[in-house]
Amino acid sequence: MTNEVSATPKVSVLMTCYNAASTIEESVCSVIAQTFSNWELVLVDNCSTDDSIAIVRQIGDARIRITQLESNHGRTPALNIGLNNARGEFLAILDADDLSTPDRLQLQVDCLDNNPNLILVASWYRNINSDGKLINEVKTPTQHLDIIRRLAFDNVIVNSSSMFRLASAKAVGGYEVEFSYAQDFALWLALSQTGKFAITPKFITDIRRTSDSLSSISTRSLSLASDCYALYRRAQGLEGLRVIDRLKGVRTIGLYGLLYAWRSLRAGNVVRAIGLIITNFWAIPLAIIELLRKSLKSFNTVK
Repeated sequence: MTNEVSATPKVSVLMTCYNAASTIEESVCSVIAQTFSNWELVLVDNCSTDDSIAIVRQIGDARIRITQLESNHGRTPALNIGLNNARGEFLAILDADDLSTPDRLQLQVDCLDNNPNLILVASWYRNINSDGKLINEVKTPTQHLDIIRRLAFDNVIVNSSSMFRLASAKAVGGYEVEFSYAQDFALWLALSQTGKFAITPKFITDIRRTSDSLSSISTRSLSLASDCYALYRRAQGLEGLRVIDRLKGVRTIGLYGLLYAWRSLRAGNVVRAIGLIITNFWAIPLAIIELLRKSLKSFNTVK
């Protein structure tokens, strides 16, 4: 492995951060430890007020390129800044609190190089807690059509596990700025119209689940509910969906519609809340069942 700078890195690893001092060193070091060495780390700091950047600078690897924003632009604009500054053929995403196994980049580069019809490859992943201890392992569909069918009702592509062709992402306009939290899902839907997807059936990504991590933005968030409500409606237009996939998608849309209505009501937007409730009134029994299921699960966990 070398830490020399390449004029044309094969892979750009995009990382955005905001006050990630407690985790960013471990995340960056998981990139440095890659067996595949022809990479650059494009780090966009969203005006952190802690020691995040000082910690990264102390690591001292010349392949790390830091852009420090003078004000907090928000997650989506920061991702687009990094995407537009990237020089690699492939773009891999890694959040500043997540981890990659040493073979991640090599496995995903090989997959894209050996399959020119592929535009994106992700992976199975592990959820870990703030101490790095395993919560659970998540296996997802691995073949294109199965992935597309799942996207109709469940975004199975975790951002920090993804690697995709940079030119293709730029061709579809990058991340859509109107989506504050589900911008990755919007990009997947756009890329799915231009090429094939695959998910490597290996656990090469660890997603840190904490109350303040980018990976764990609460589903109670008004913006996330709005994003998901719009995007799952868009996902109904995916090619290759079966009737069952569309029905599951409609269920997901209804539940997010009610969540969006509830959060709108709490935010004081009564008119929008009423409109959403009227549109998604049919989903109220599903929401009640879902709440009961989660309550029962929590009760069993406590026991």
